[in-house]
Amino acid sequence: MVAVKLVKKKSIKETPKGKVIKLKKSILKEAKPVDNFIESEISTKNVSIKKVKYVYPSKNVNENIVDLTLDALNKLTDSYNTKNMIFGDETPIFVQITSIKIQDTKANIKLVLPHSTCASTGEICLITPDIKKGKKPDHEPTIERWEELLSKAGVTSVKTILPMRQLRVEYDQYELKRRLMTQHDFIMVDKRVLTHVSTLLGTKFFKKHNMLVPVKINEQKDLKKAIDVGLRSVMLRLSEGATSTVVVGHTGMPKTHLSENILALIKQLALKYPGGEYNIRSLSIKLPLSISLPLYLTLRSSNFIAQPKIKKPVPKAYTEYEDELSTIPGAMVKVAPDGSVTVTKKEMQSDDEDMQQSDEEDSNKDEDMVQSSENEDE
Repeated sequence: MVAVKLVKKKSIKETPKGKVIKLKKSILKEAKPVDNFIESEISTKNVSIKKVKYVYPSKNVNENIVDLTLDALNKLTDSYNTKNMIFGDETPIFVQITSIKIQDTKANIKLVLPHSTCASTGEICLITPDIKKGKKPDHEPTIERWEELLSKAGVTSVKTILPMRQLRVEYDQYELKRRLMTQHDFIMVDKRVLTHVSTLLGTKFFKKHNMLVPVKINEQKDLKKAIDVGLRSVMLRLSEGATSTVVVGHTGMPKTHLSENILALIKQLALKYPGGEYNIRSLSIKLPLSISLPLYLTLRSSNFIAQPKIKKPVPKAYTEYEDELSTIPGAMVKVAPDGSVTVTKKEMQSDDEDMQQSDEEDSNKDEDMVQSSENEDE
C-alpha cells in the first residue's frame, strides 16, 4: 500500500482578514478630504475662459511662409533618387485643399493666376466650333481659318487646332480619346462648344489637370488676350470628398512666379470656394508622389459652419411655369425647364382671408340695397 497525502488549496474565504483591513486603511489614507474637493470645484468655476480667435488663410499665409515651404520642397526633391523628382525637371506642383464641410454637389471652379502653369515643352490644343455645322462638311477649312486668325493675333503657343467635326469623326473610340489626352498637356475649349465636348470625351478628361479649360473667344476682339487668360487659368475640380488639388505651376518656374501664383490662388479661394475661406481646414503644397508640406492649418469646429451649397448657373431663357393642381385642392404646381416639378400648398390663412373678403362684399351689397329701397320710399 502507498500512502497518498492530499494537499488542499487555500480558497478565497480562507485568506486572513487582517490583510484586507490593512488595504482598506491604506486606500483611505490616500483619499483626499471632502473639503479640498469642494474648494477645487469652486476654484475651477472662477477661472476665466478666453475666446479663441481663428486666423483665416488670406491673413495668415504671406510671402515668407510660401518661400519657406518652397525651400523645403526643394530640399525634399533632392532626397528622392527617382528621375521624376529632380527639381530641375518640369514636374507639376499642386496645392492641396481640405475643407471642413463638404459641399452638396460636385462643381468646377475656374481660377485665373498671374503666370501660366503649362510647361515650356508642353503641347497645347484648342478645340473650336465649326464654320459649317454637320458631319458631311470638311473640317480643313475651319483649321485654316483659325490658323490665320491666330497668326494675325501673334499667338504661337497653340500647336494643334481641333474642330468639333474632327473630334466627332476621328476620336469616337476610347483608345483614340486616351491618346488625345496623353499627347497634349493643356487643352482649351471654346465656351460655345464646351457642353458638347464634355459629353463626347467623357469624365476621364476631368480627372486630369489642365484639361478642358473653358476660354471665351471672340474673333473680332483681342484674340491673344483671350488665349493668354486661358493659359493662366486652372480648374479646381470639387468631388464628393473633402480634399481637392489644383495646379499652381511646375518645378521649372522661377520661385517668385510660384509664390505669386500661390498667393493669388488663396485670395481667389476666399471668394469662390464653397463656404468661403471659413470652410478651409488646411492648405499644403505637394508634388505628384511626395508628402504634403503645410501652409495653413486650423482646428475650427465644424459646428459653427453650415453646409455649403453651390448655385448652378441659370441661362437667360430659364423660366418656370406655375398653375393650380386639379388633383389636389388648394395646391400649386411649378415646372422648370430641366423637368423638375415642385408642388406647394396654399396657406390656410389665405383661404380664411378670401372668405372674410367675400362676406364683407356681400354685407356691403346688402347695405346698398337697403339704402336704395329707403330712398325710393321717400
